[in-house]
Amino acid sequence: MTGPGQGDGAPRGVLFVDLDGTLVGAGGVAERVWPALAALRAAGFRVAICTGRPGRGLALAYAQRVDVDGLHVFESGAVVMDGHGRVHAFDALPGPAVARVVALGAGHGATVEAYTADGRYLAAERDALIAGHEELLGFAADIAPLPPAEPVVRVQWVLPQPGWPALRAAADAVDALAGIAPHEGTSPKMPGIAFVSLTAAGVSKGLGVRRVLDAYGLTREQAAMAGDNKNDLAGFAAVGRVFVAADGAPEALAVATDVIPGPAAGGVADAAMALLAG
Repeated sequence: MTGPGQGDGAPRGVLFVDLDGTLVGAGGVAERVWPALAALRAAGFRVAICTGRPGRGLALAYAQRVDVDGLHVFESGAVVMDGHGRVHAFDALPGPAVARVVALGAGHGATVEAYTADGRYLAAERDALIAGHEELLGFAADIAPLPPAEPVVRVQWVLPQPGWPALRAAADAVDALAGIAPHEGTSPKMPGIAFVSLTAAGVSKGLGVRRVLDAYGLTREQAAMAGDNKNDLAGFAAVGRVFVAADGAPEALAVATDVIPGPAAGGVADAAMALLAG
C-alpha cells in the first residue's frame, strides 16, 4: 500500500483524530480546530481521522477537510480509506459470524446495523435509533433484510447503555463473539446510547493506525492520537504521544501523555499546537 502524497516527501509525522467525543461534541466541531489542523498540515504533518463511523457522510467530509489526499481509519479499524473514498485495505467478518451476531442482537432487543467496506449502511427497519444515527452520520441507511449477501466489515448493536452488560453476558454465554472483536463507543450527539461495533478478531483502531503508519513510512514515535474513550485504547498503544479529552473515560485518561480540553472547547487544536511546538 503506497501512502498518498509521498511525491512531496515523507511527512514529519501524523496526528490521528477520533471523532465522537474528541473532534465532534454535542454542538459539532469547535471552529478553532480547523486553522490549527491546517497549520499542522502546512508544517508537513498528515492528519488522519480514526473513527468507528463508516467512510461516508459527515465522517468522510471531516476526512476531506483535514487531509483530502491522506489515509483515514474507519469502521473501528476495519477499513483504511483515502479522502477521495478509495478503499486501501479492509477486513471482512466471516459470514457465519455476521449471521450469528445479527440474530443475537435482534433477539435481545438491540437495533442492528451492518456496514460494507465501501461505506454502505444497512438496517432491517428504520426505528428511532436508526433515525437518530442517520442524522449523526449524515446519510440514510439502506433498509434491507439482515444479514446482507455482500461481505460485511462491521455489525453494530445500538442500544441504551444500561442494556449493554446484559447483552454482553448473553453473547458470552453462547460464545457468540468467538472470532469477533467488540468495541464499545458513545457519541455526545446521542447521549445514553451504546454503539457496540463488532469486527473480525484482531481488528481495532490500532490495526488501522499501524496500516497508515506503514503506508507513510513512519514510526510509532512519529505518530500521535487524540481520543477520549475505551475504544481508542488500541490506537493509543500504536502511537508515541496520546492526547485525551479531559472529560474522557478513566481508562483513556490513565494512558494519556497529554490532557486536552473536550470537543466543545476545541481540544484537538491544542493537540495540533503541541505537536507544532515539538
